[in-house]
Amino acid sequence: AALQPISIQFSHPNFLIERWQSEFGQNAVNDLCRWNNRPAPLYARTNRARISVTNFLRDHPGSLVVPDHDNFVAVPSVPVEALAHGQCYMQDPSTSVACRLLDPQPGDRVLDACAAPGGKTGYLGELMEGCGEIAATDRDQQRLKSFEENMYRLGITNVRARRHDWLGGPLDAPLFDKILLDAPCTNTGVMRRRVDVRWRLRPGDFERMQKQQLAIARAVVPSLKTGGVFVYSTCSLEREENENVVKRISHEFPRLRLEKTDAVLPFRDGVDGAFAARFACR
Repeated sequence: AALQPISIQFSHPNFLIERWQSEFGQNAVNDLCRWNNRPAPLYARTNRARISVTNFLRDHPGSLVVPDHDNFVAVPSVPVEALAHGQCYMQDPSTSVACRLLDPQPGDRVLDACAAPGGKTGYLGELMEGCGEIAATDRDQQRLKSFEENMYRLGITNVRARRHDWLGGPLDAPLFDKILLDAPCTNTGVMRRRVDVRWRLRPGDFERMQKQQLAIARAVVPSLKTGGVFVYSTCSLEREENENVVKRISHEFPRLRLEKTDAVLPFRDGVDGAFAARFACR
């Protein structure tokens, strides 16, 4: 008997299958669909401001360091007590890509433009060793409340949270040394963690999200100092939201020089999908 269409085999909309076939090839699409249909493993970022990785592993038998992500561990179950004491934060290793590209240093003045619920902000604070300042914004007041609770638990004391909708325009604040824009996106890189995404998405959503991402970038970039660093990131696999946005940013802001891009792909790297681009400001 003939095999069923791949969209039926793997329970994915046909338009997603077709766009991924065009972008990644058939074998990668099969692997990606299988990935999306598996239960998501549990990962935690150890908060080295509170505990060393060695001590976390000692206290949580069965936990394993994730290769190439030395402060992320795969955990057999949710480490409830460690979470309560701020010793870790549940997040996929792919979230570290943007933070490493931004490379914040102690003493920097940093903007995390779409910060809630705070996983990346917490990592930035850890990298800055509590020195300097992080301005964290989000447009949702309830999400900001959860964000502030997370920062308190993690012991990140150099963060100041503020409600701001970038679609309404720039922020009234002094300029920043480094800016992270982890933009709203279609979430196709984290589809197995968000099971509604595959059936909620429509073909027009990728261009729609690109317009929103560019609008936010246009409002955010003017807050960057000359000599500073701007990182744009998503958890999308789609060219419209990643490479194409980077091209538009480079075109619209000649003072930004693209230095590096980085991407993780589930079928290649064994973690959730993510994309990040680092610009230097001339």
